[in-house]
Amino acid sequence: MDPRKLIRDPDKVKAALKELPDGRLITTKGVRIYIPARFAERGLAQIGIETYSIGIFACVVEDRYYGVYLVNAMMRLEPSSTLKIKIFDEEYYEFTFDEGATVVSTLNLVKTDTLVYNVYDEVISRGRVPWYIGYLEEAKLFDTAQKYAGANVGLNHKVTELLVSMVARDPKDRSKPVRHMLKTQDDLKRITPAFVALRSVTYAATNTTNKLAGAHFQEGLVSALNTPAENTERIEKLLRL
Repeated sequence: MDPRKLIRDPDKVKAALKELPDGRLITTKGVRIYIPARFAERGLAQIGIETYSIGIFACVVEDRYYGVYLVNAMMRLEPSSTLKIKIFDEEYYEFTFDEGATVVSTLNLVKTDTLVYNVYDEVISRGRVPWYIGYLEEAKLFDTAQKYAGANVGLNHKVTELLVSMVARDPKDRSKPVRHMLKTQDDLKRITPAFVALRSVTYAATNTTNKLAGAHFQEGLVSALNTPAENTERIEKLLRL
């Protein structure tokens, strides 16, 4: 499966799903859902006799269109088949749901506020962003945190936007934030940013002092030599007093 050949069309995905009075979500055409295999290692999925996944996944219909779900809660999935495949050299679970099959056993989801931290740690702190999460999706990552997880993380949208602006980088030069390349909203469709870990000494540290004073000294030193700071930041001035 090559995501580059897919067309983003949420309406096509919605048309292939139907909510029943008993709370189940079924498919009328057949769909596929994709999540990174590492979600199972990070407490964001459970694969086995019963399958659960955080509701942050890609849903593909007709092998042509896809939509993105950003629900901060665990969902019980009932796939007709499960495969582990590679997408961009990373392992993903591919859940296939035949026509008429139950996709989600119930939309009455259990609130678990600790899931929000797991999402933050995996996607933003570690910079392990799935192929279906772009600049706008990552900025909306915690929009449903209060409703579905009972956490107030996403209430101040500016905080999430600030974090995303820090980790989204120029795909040709990860030392430069992609926001410097964006002039209009249409640029987001043209440019696919690279994402770095928020905890990365190489890319996330913005001044020489932080690169050398933090952990992973060797990486910080190489970064400081390759991309030297052009000016002194306020924090550096304070530390030198």
